[in-house]
Amino acid sequence: MRADPSRFDRVAAHPEYGTAPNEPVLPADASVGVSAIAAPLSLSLFGIVFLLIAITLLVEIQPPLAFSIIFIGGALVFILGGLGTLGKIYQFRNAPIARCIAVIIKERTEVTGGGEDRSASTSYYTTLQMRDGTRIEYLTYRSLVGRVAVGDIGVAYVKAHSLVEFIRFDVD
Repeated sequence: MRADPSRFDRVAAHPEYGTAPNEPVLPADASVGVSAIAAPLSLSLFGIVFLLIAITLLVEIQPPLAFSIIFIGGALVFILGGLGTLGKIYQFRNAPIARCIAVIIKERTEVTGGGEDRSASTSYYTTLQMRDGTRIEYLTYRSLVGRVAVGDIGVAYVKAHSLVEFIRFDVD
């Protein structure tokens, strides 16, 4: 994959390299929208309401211990699941964007779901190689798919474990 050190040097010496932003303007699919926050909040709220109803019923009818544990455990799963998802969203939103010169070594697509009555979901991954030879695979935003290709070298912008932008430089 043409990842020799001289290519990295040519990118660093390229006249447009200095004008590449430290943090790019992120594409629309990079933002954390209202729906991404509303879903886990709704899940946690449902769990809280379910827990309150379960406690009320448990106090009133005093069912067997196993029944009580199942009801309270189910409510806690909803509450903790929603809060855990919110925590991941918060961490991603506040993660810094790292800027580095890298070569695209590999692209991969993963399709999940998609049956007779289910929709399919597609995830895109790109493996980058740094100057020191380190290779890391990143989840890649849909806005980059088709704009990057194996062998491209340029400035990669990485946020958490996602490749959010790539500025290609023609140095060959």
